[in-house]
Amino acid sequence: MQVTADTFEPRRSWFRALNEPRPLIFAVLIIIGIALEIIVHYQWKIEVVYTHFDYVIITFAGLWYGRKAIAVAFLFGGLHLAISYLLLGAITVDPLLRMLVLIFVALIIGTVVEQANSYFDQVQVQNRELTALNAGMKEANAQLVTSQQAYENANKKLNLLSSITRHDIRNQLTALYAYIELVKMSAKEKELIEFSEKEEQVAATILRQIEFTKDYEEIGLKAPVWLNIASCVEKFRPTLAQKEIELAPALGSLELLVDPLFEKVIENLIDNSLRHGVRVRRITLSTKMYGGDLALIYQDDGIGVLHEEKEQIFEKGFGKNTGFGLFLTREILSITGLSIREYGEYGNGARFEILVPVGKYRGVSPS
Repeated sequence: MQVTADTFEPRRSWFRALNEPRPLIFAVLIIIGIALEIIVHYQWKIEVVYTHFDYVIITFAGLWYGRKAIAVAFLFGGLHLAISYLLLGAITVDPLLRMLVLIFVALIIGTVVEQANSYFDQVQVQNRELTALNAGMKEANAQLVTSQQAYENANKKLNLLSSITRHDIRNQLTALYAYIELVKMSAKEKELIEFSEKEEQVAATILRQIEFTKDYEEIGLKAPVWLNIASCVEKFRPTLAQKEIELAPALGSLELLVDPLFEKVIENLIDNSLRHGVRVRRITLSTKMYGGDLALIYQDDGIGVLHEEKEQIFEKGFGKNTGFGLFLTREILSITGLSIREYGEYGNGARFEILVPVGKYRGVSPS
């Protein structure tokens, strides 16, 4: 149970009411105690029953004044010892032991009360600190919510602006393609036709860059999902079949916890094979275990990747085209803690391994 002021306040109020010093009542108890010593003990010569009242005085002294009650114990113990000496003419064991017991009781009660008071004071101090900290956290949370709302609003506006800008650029590119086509149709000079074709290539690059910004903007916007990888890969079979490339996935019921844009990962890997593999006729996908982690392996039978370029191919802008494909692939994977590396041998095809940590895959029978 959480310790708060509300938890201890009823006990604290009762305890404080009990051990709040009462000087007047304490003085009356002292007078009564001394009177009993003189009348009952000295005059009536009774030294047993009345001494129990001393424990009452010692108890209240301990509750009200802590270990200062030891002085009161010395007072009544010493008075009892002195009167016993006057009556008997000698110091006996009984009054001496009674004095020591009174001192011991005063010590125990006084120590317990002082420790209890210290404990309650510490609880109060800690509660005030917690209250202040809680107030600070509430204020910080309120500022965080405000900042988050401002961020979301700004992000929506930026996304809207980006969407409008992309739409406008696409429209302008469509018009540019039309003019380029007209120039190619009407041009007679070979050099002019070649310039037009280069212009068309530049326009195509701009279009791919626009598509990249759209894809990159969407990374991480949606919660990760469990995706059946075999179903995802099968979507690309018709396209590869048209190019007479065999697709051979051995994935079973493998599912990965990935960003919803994961399909772009497969698309970019296939695009990389088609653009740079030169002689690709077969693409395979399989799995392999590295301890508790899983590797999703993508392989083709093309020329592969040069050793010195195995890391560079994932850098933004590297390559003959836009240089965004494999960079985007790594970014999409990193959202859910996945990574990718090229592990093939140049001349024997490309081999990409997507490393999936424990908890991010399920339904796999490792090959």
